[in-house]
Amino acid sequence: MKTLLKTEGRIGKEDLHTHIRIPFEIPEGIDEITVHYSYAPKKYFGEDAFSLAYAAFKRSYPSDEPIQKAVVERELPLNNHITFSLEKDGVLLGTAHRHSPDNVFKIAEKEASYGFYPQKLTPGTYFAVLSVHAVLETVEYSLEVIS
Repeated sequence: MKTLLKTEGRIGKEDLHTHIRIPFEIPEGIDEITVHYSYAPKKYFGEDAFSLAYAAFKRSYPSDEPIQKAVVERELPLNNHITFSLEKDGVLLGTAHRHSPDNVFKIAEKEASYGFYPQKLTPGTYFAVLSVHAVLETVEYSLEVIS
């Protein structure tokens, strides 16, 4: 096994609704890659969780419709949510919008994990893309690509 990328980092509230592109190289002769991607914490238990959830409901409900406390409480605790995609030459090669904070994806010519296209891996620069959908506190991630 060869490590093609191994990195860790932090994602904060300032990264909300952004895409973090992390380049890595795939050399000649690689037939399959395995991506290990995780982040933590998944759940947000902050004291402001109820008010954040209430504000989100308020934006999506008609202005004259009351929002029941029980409806908001069912959404607690809130979740941080960061997804993984793979790109090469500006082309999306697959994406995994899983809610799990700990994932393993395989990509090869004959088969690939759900959400990714089976494909021949040609040499060049690829991008691991972390899409930040919801971050309510600083989240730490770990990303490794092996062949």
